[in-house]
Amino acid sequence: MIDFRYHLVSLISVFLALAVGIVLGAGPLQNSIGTQLTEQVNQLRADRDELREQLATSTAAVTHRDEFTLASTPALVSGTLTGRSVAVIELPGVEQDVVEPLTEAIATAGGSVTGRIRITENWTAADKEADRTGALSSLTGELPSGYVPTDGSTAERLAQVLATSTVTSAGTTLTGTSSTDAAKALNGLSTAELIEVDGDLNGLASGALLVAPVNPEATGAAQATAPVTGEVASAYVALAGRLDSTGGGAVITGPASSAASGGVLTAIREDDAVSSDVSTVDTGSTAMGVITAVLALEEQLSGGSGSYGFAEGVDEISPPITARTSTSEPESGSSANSSKKGDGE
Repeated sequence: MIDFRYHLVSLISVFLALAVGIVLGAGPLQNSIGTQLTEQVNQLRADRDELREQLATSTAAVTHRDEFTLASTPALVSGTLTGRSVAVIELPGVEQDVVEPLTEAIATAGGSVTGRIRITENWTAADKEADRTGALSSLTGELPSGYVPTDGSTAERLAQVLATSTVTSAGTTLTGTSSTDAAKALNGLSTAELIEVDGDLNGLASGALLVAPVNPEATGAAQATAPVTGEVASAYVALAGRLDSTGGGAVITGPASSAASGGVLTAIREDDAVSSDVSTVDTGSTAMGVITAVLALEEQLSGGSGSYGFAEGVDEISPPITARTSTSEPESGSSANSSKKGDGE
């Protein structure tokens, strides 16, 4: 009897609770819960629409800012590179639509681009070491004595061969080296699939512009190349250093991500020996970065150097800016952020 009563009371309690829940849910609580849910959904929609509007406003502001900056380019760079020539070297992963504004700005500044060279991933790929050493051996036998260095790592020797074949501090020709030698060296590097030459190079350049790619470690970009560390970083640092010391100066420009951990600019800025001579710009791929790169080239070819952009530790946002007319000549002794290559020492 006790067990039966116990079960009976339990069943009655369950059904009573269910009945109370149904009555309350269908009655006084129905409108309150439904209203709250509806209000929450409406608020979320309003927040979403507000965020979309803010994003659209911000995007438009950035676009208009870049349009204004591009329109100001002639006034800021005209005449800065008159009589100067630049070799454009692109590292693996650089998008072509990033390079074109740079070459156009060089022309606007009165300079000329002797040619564009794309470094392939084989330049640093671990499984292509035999190809790199083979290319150096072949070129050693084909080129004049001393053209291919015998000292240093493979990356350093390759960097020197490329630098000797593209830039010169004399601005026109390299003593003891013919244009045939330079063409032969570039052809050898191209045959080994270490570089790709865009068109015909028009002589040796006064200076070099090295263009760095997006850093996937900072952006998560799947299409970008691997982070620059270890031997890869050393190879790119060597390339920047050789281009600078062989020619009249070198600037390396890249997006903000390239100045983060694992980026090319970070590798160069952390090398005290090279960073004191090579200029770096971490606002690449923006209209402001294009102008900064040109001004940095002018500064380099006048004996100065600096690190520019917004990353931690840079010298300034950009080199000193002076408004110019389209007919102005480059100022002698352009203001430089710091002396390089022992000038004035």
